[in-house]
Amino acid sequence: MIITTINYIASPTGAKFHASNKVVRGVLGPVGNGKSVMCINEIHRLAVLQEPNSDGIRKTKWGIFRNTYDQLESTTLATFKQWLPWDVCSITMKPIRGMIKYPLADGTTVEALCMFVSVDRPDDVKKLLSLELTGVFLNEARELPYALVKAARERIGRYPSQIDGYTDVYDNNGELTYSAPKELDSSGNVTFNKDGTPKYKPCTRKALLMDTNPPEDDHWWYQLAEDGCLKSNKSAEAKRAVTEIFDFFRGPAPFLKEGDNYIDNPLAENIKFLPGGYKYYRDMLAGNSEDHINVMIMGNYGTIKDGKPVYPQYNDRIHCPEKPLKILEDLPIGLGWDGGLTPTCIIGQQTERGQLRIIAEMVSEDMGVRQFARDIVKPFLQRNFYGMKIAFSYIDPAGAGRGEAEAKSAMNILNDEYIEYNEDGESVLNEDGDILQPLNMGFETEKAPTNDPTRRIDAVNSYLIKMVEGEPGYLVSRSCPMIRKGKIGGYQYKRMQMSGEERYKDKPDKNKYSHPADAEQYLVLGFMGGYVVDSSDDYDDDFDDYEDVGVMGY
Repeated sequence: MIITTINYIASPTGAKFHASNKVVRGVLGPVGNGKSVMCINEIHRLAVLQEPNSDGIRKTKWGIFRNTYDQLESTTLATFKQWLPWDVCSITMKPIRGMIKYPLADGTTVEALCMFVSVDRPDDVKKLLSLELTGVFLNEARELPYALVKAARERIGRYPSQIDGYTDVYDNNGELTYSAPKELDSSGNVTFNKDGTPKYKPCTRKALLMDTNPPEDDHWWYQLAEDGCLKSNKSAEAKRAVTEIFDFFRGPAPFLKEGDNYIDNPLAENIKFLPGGYKYYRDMLAGNSEDHINVMIMGNYGTIKDGKPVYPQYNDRIHCPEKPLKILEDLPIGLGWDGGLTPTCIIGQQTERGQLRIIAEMVSEDMGVRQFARDIVKPFLQRNFYGMKIAFSYIDPAGAGRGEAEAKSAMNILNDEYIEYNEDGESVLNEDGDILQPLNMGFETEKAPTNDPTRRIDAVNSYLIKMVEGEPGYLVSRSCPMIRKGKIGGYQYKRMQMSGEERYKDKPDKNKYSHPADAEQYLVLGFMGGYVVDSSDDYDDDFDDYEDVGVMGY
């Protein structure tokens, strides 16, 4: 059988990337510089280097993740097929699977299963938690939550195992004919089980590979690559651990900027493989915004507004006053939550005259709903809103009808519905052997009356476009950067890739700004229900029956 020859020549950045011995490796750079190609060829390289089992098969299993299915199929899979054609890797669809399988000159066979997974739904991410993988590739990591990085690190290095044929094999005379790779300690000595048998390490090399165009300077990638740790943990131990485990690489920009001029950079990579060479990038300069050029072409950290803002009515100078918004202690607060992968809580108030005031945001980076509520939201409420009335607490209703959906789980967690007690009133151990202490949030979180994106967006717009006694009907505090950046353009309709007239998708893009935006929309739905009319009113804690969305102002 004739196998296609793969002529991959690593760039200087790629060579360093491949040579690194770190478990987690990330590469950042401008569009078109070969970042994804590096990662795909690294998967192939590690698959070939995997030690063969007793049957002479080099087994590996890989998870390849992208934030949406459309991008997974049109971009990630397309690049993968370009470098690993059908005679090297057969592809099946729905679900997308690739099997790299071919013989090597030494008589062994490469056998690498590649599973392509999108993470545009919470249920898709749960699949990762049950996978036994050799490695993971996170494609365009700036669009993925850090929770996925953490989950991936826990699932790599688990395949192959001894049951996949990685054991010592003896012939009929008792002679050793094959020996699986042994696990070594830090001194290079073989480690042993309690029964005296050597420990096997079937997985030759585990790896978490990541590539991305530059994110913003508050992204988890920037924190790890530039600051050396997450902002949630700046301890010396955390920085040491990041140095030991992570390795980040950055490809050079195609141009050097001198004043307003863009000069060809002789150190630029992948130029000869691009159509037109430097012209490939120079053509991108025309008709593009400065922020787009800065990020996508020059490869710098920054914000890109390449879509259509969901809230064009928002004006930061008008809707975000310079002075901090005061908490109106005679009015109750409302809470809007988004569960999913990055739990978020937005807090607001509505005045007697109907002005909406977004006064606080809490956005998680790497924690579940329980920890987020216990360690972030509840202490924040106690510090800043002690003794104040909570009119309502709303969360995404989509999960309320799905048994295992993240949003439903989040709602039940917030309401302590997963806490079980024995006959003595003591909480029962969970499946991990830990005692789950009740959150005791002090209020009940309920499903919002609708999950229709159009209705939710229209609800926010209704406040943005109105005036209340000479002031804007919508105000947001400067202490809410994610809501503000989302309004300015981070929360957007993605442009569709097509010729002719510009067209955009009919639903907002799923990104880090969409989580706070969703939570804010659920908050606004609560206020549109008329719970806050006058500060002297009594507020009802029970909002159970909202089957008719008409009561919510529609």
